[in-house]
Amino acid sequence: MAFIRPVPAYTTWDRFEANQTRLTANRNLPTTPGAPRNGPAFLAGLVRCGRCGRQMVVRYPGSKRTTYTCTRGSADYGEPLCQGLSNGTVLEAWVAEQLLAAVAPVSLEASLAAVASVEQERATLTRQWQLKRERAAFEVDRAARQFHACEPENRLVARTLERLWEEALKRQRQLDEEFDRWQRSAPAKLSDNAVSAIRALASDLPHVWSAATTTPADRQRIARFLLERVVVTVDKASERVEVALHWVGGSVQTHTITRPVTRYSAQSDYPRLVERLRELCRERRTSRKIADQLNAEGFQPAKRTSRLTAGMVARLTSHLGLARRQRPGSSTELGPDEYRPMSLARQLGLSRDTIRRWLRAGWLNVRRDREKHHVNWADARELRRLRELHQLPRTWANKNRLAKLKKSKPRPAR
Repeated sequence: MAFIRPVPAYTTWDRFEANQTRLTANRNLPTTPGAPRNGPAFLAGLVRCGRCGRQMVVRYPGSKRTTYTCTRGSADYGEPLCQGLSNGTVLEAWVAEQLLAAVAPVSLEASLAAVASVEQERATLTRQWQLKRERAAFEVDRAARQFHACEPENRLVARTLERLWEEALKRQRQLDEEFDRWQRSAPAKLSDNAVSAIRALASDLPHVWSAATTTPADRQRIARFLLERVVVTVDKASERVEVALHWVGGSVQTHTITRPVTRYSAQSDYPRLVERLRELCRERRTSRKIADQLNAEGFQPAKRTSRLTAGMVARLTSHLGLARRQRPGSSTELGPDEYRPMSLARQLGLSRDTIRRWLRAGWLNVRRDREKHHVNWADARELRRLRELHQLPRTWANKNRLAKLKKSKPRPAR
């Protein structure tokens, strides 16, 4: 019979379990974050949908743009998408602030103090476990001594004492297994070298995070050391996004961030903004003064900027049909069939950007007033041309008709 020589282990059991956990987490599954990628989004794999719990997919539609989308609709046979965050940069900026704040010196010292308190509590629990194990060992030893002291002739008593001894051994084994499980689940005690390394990392992490040599994969690894998942719930009716950070260790931090929206009416404070604009316009203020007042009161534009400008206020009040104070010397007299660009857009039912594009292309009959502002001329026939130009499909069969529609009608002489 051949004997197999035992081979010494090349790794510990704890290291083997940690490797298996890492391999499972690196798998590309809906329930796992996956391996760190080279994309700029450092939250890839960590963001979860707050509505259905699925992992949100990260996409890069532009060179400096990141989006997070829940693909439940596409996975469920063409149903509408669950939710999406078109500007993930806002989310990542806030999460990065929280990550750096978590390892700041003050927060770090508080965390280390909490760790010391936990270690003290663990020492107390360890002492209780030791007392339980000592009591179980004493009961086993007592049952063994009673069994061995029994005379062999007393078979019934011997069987009873043997059964009691076996039950004491079973309770001792169960207690030892529970103690081993508790030791594995309890956090390990930090050594002095580990505490020094954590303090050094906390002082260097902000510089390491923003360094040019730090790759996106490095930032993903740092985020995964501290975060388990980031749960995002987008309010589709407003600009609010509810974010819940689930830290490693079980702590949960919630916050509401503001995402950029494409229109003012999608903002939660839009009714209050309209009412405030009406009040300021009744005071006959200029657009610049209105913008300064709204910025001071905390209103924000719908676009990716932080402050309202005079031009934004002018376009918004014009869209709402609100009259405001004109700048000194401005020309407000318009001739027959003359429109400002925004008024022409409302007349045609088009967007302001479409009229601006037609202005740049030279498809409108336009003049300049004394302040070099655009004034468009369009009679009934010209309005019909512009409506047909907007509605006609851009196909090869319509190229000749499109070429005619792009030429504006000459303005009659005054």
